[in-house]
Amino acid sequence: MGYLPDFPMALLPVSVHGKMLAVYIFGALMAGAAGLVALMAVPPRYRKIVVVGVTFFGGLYFSLEFLLPHQPVAHIPGSAGVARFANSLTRAKPNIADWAMVIASFTLLLGTFNLFAIHSRAVKKKTEGWYNSLAFFITFFLILIVGILKDSPVSKLGPGAAKGLQSVCTSLYGILFDGFVQNLDATMFSLIAFYIVSAAYRAFRVRSAEAGLMMGTAGIIMLGLVPVGAWLTNWLPSTGLLASLRLENITYWLLTWPNMAAQRAIEFGLAIGAVAMSLRIWLSLERGSFFDRQL
Repeated sequence: MGYLPDFPMALLPVSVHGKMLAVYIFGALMAGAAGLVALMAVPPRYRKIVVVGVTFFGGLYFSLEFLLPHQPVAHIPGSAGVARFANSLTRAKPNIADWAMVIASFTLLLGTFNLFAIHSRAVKKKTEGWYNSLAFFITFFLILIVGILKDSPVSKLGPGAAKGLQSVCTSLYGILFDGFVQNLDATMFSLIAFYIVSAAYRAFRVRSAEAGLMMGTAGIIMLGLVPVGAWLTNWLPSTGLLASLRLENITYWLLTWPNMAAQRAIEFGLAIGAVAMSLRIWLSLERGSFFDRQL
């Protein structure tokens, strides 16, 4: 609590128990409801200004916490105060992260409500494929109930009954998650292999020098990663200058030198793009169907 005067946005980093915990929860609910009512009372043309302001100050906090020096710089007046302020920002970071987690949880809740609205409408109107929406509701509530009972204390049922119920729920959870979800994911991603083959067939048609280079490189790498490739050049010595011509060695060189350089260039470009997009969102410069919509 000693750092609250340095940075009030530490947001009461205290531990509460007992009745005070209920008071804090009730106060947070009331404050959240009041905030929502106040936000809804803002005229529509000013709501975007509120969102822009919250977005800007949220990004400003994390930027200052990362960029400001946390140690005083010698021979620079005022550096001690800047370092003290930066350290107060860092101490408040766990609490700010908790707030961000709460906001993200609300977005997850909104997404769940949206799924319920869409699938309930499909079941009610018996549209095409409505049985998939019905399966969504069944599996959602089934794995929700099983997951809650699996980890919840059930001491009121008695030791034997509680142990049996948790054992059944653990088995059902394993069947639902390990037996269904993971296998369905594997099935879905396995279908991508057919699209990859189709894309490779279209890409590997040699119509230019670049396509021929890609075709040759892909063929060398595929041969170098299977035992057949090693067998084809097994007659070459394993040491010396000629060893560099073995397919497995050529594959290793292609993967660790040209391929790695290309991957680093792509990752660098992605990082620059991510920074640019982050700045556009932070400064509310992004435009699109969502950003231009009146709230």
